[in-house]
Amino acid sequence: MHRPKPSRARLLVPSALAAVILAGAAAPAVAADADRTAPAARVASVQQQIEKIEQRAAAAGPIDDLLAGLNKTLADLLASLGDLLPDGVTLPPIQLPELPELPEIPGLPELPEIPELPPLPELPELPEIPGVPPLPELPEIPEVPEVPEIPDVPVP
Repeated sequence: MHRPKPSRARLLVPSALAAVILAGAAAPAVAADADRTAPAARVASVQQQIEKIEQRAAAAGPIDDLLAGLNKTLADLLASLGDLLPDGVTLPPIQLPELPELPEIPGLPELPEIPELPPLPELPELPEIPGVPPLPELPEIPEVPEVPEIPDVPVP
């Protein structure tokens, strides 16, 4: 009689248990390091969010948004191309021309006040509708003769 194969459960349980033990032992050390660096990371994150909001607020319309997007795309493209160039070779920054400031659009003129509508005149009374004449009597329908029964057809 040969020995049966070990089940997968016998192999997976010890490895899963080891992973849980290691993760549990590593968690307190990671949490202690995170507590020291958390305020600095939060400050940096908030500063990045403020810069993003300022960049959005600086754009005044769809054309400004388009130019800001193009400037960012060009800056990213130059940065990626700069990584491919040999040391000491740099590309000059590409700047798109700025749009001139447009004059303010004047406001709409005030609308004149609409005068009140005069009251509706009283409607005259409608005359009474004459009665509907009675319908003529219909002639009687003659009786339909009875249909004789049809005998069953014999099946051969």
